[in-house]
Amino acid sequence: MNPAVPAPTALLAKESDATTGSVRQWAITTTTGERTTGYLPPWATENPSEDDVPPQELAARLADVCHFTEFPGQVLRAYSPGNPTDAPEELEILSASITCTPHAAAPELAVAVATVRVADEFWITDLDPTGLAEIVQGLRAVADRLDSVVIPQLNDIRAEWTTHHTSRAGARS
Repeated sequence: MNPAVPAPTALLAKESDATTGSVRQWAITTTTGERTTGYLPPWATENPSEDDVPPQELAARLADVCHFTEFPGQVLRAYSPGNPTDAPEELEILSASITCTPHAAAPELAVAVATVRVADEFWITDLDPTGLAEIVQGLRAVADRLDSVVIPQLNDIRAEWTTHHTSRAGARS
């Protein structure tokens, strides 16, 4: 495992409400004193609380409330044709996040979902537990194929190449 990426045990959820004995809340208060509150999950990385919000902006602020937490991916060295040095560069793949937007426009969108950032600007979004499990299953299949098919064939091809390749310049007659 790359030392820059925490071990899975380091990614365990923060202490739960049951262990702290209290439920965290966020609050948005308008300049007219109207106060809207909501549950602030222990895993949320930011508190959307705000004071002195103009009343006409309350709906927009509530729509922007989004609880999230992030999980690092794996950092690999990869070639990119856009890199001017032609050298491999570090690339984080398969990072993930969980988001919950409690005031989403549609109630079915107001539940926690996962997003997997494949690499750079490519995401697989709005995954429920089943969708995320399907991603995991697919990644395991790819890893198994690399392990049980590609590595043995690479070993065979390298051995065959070493046996029959005579020189870098090629065979001369």
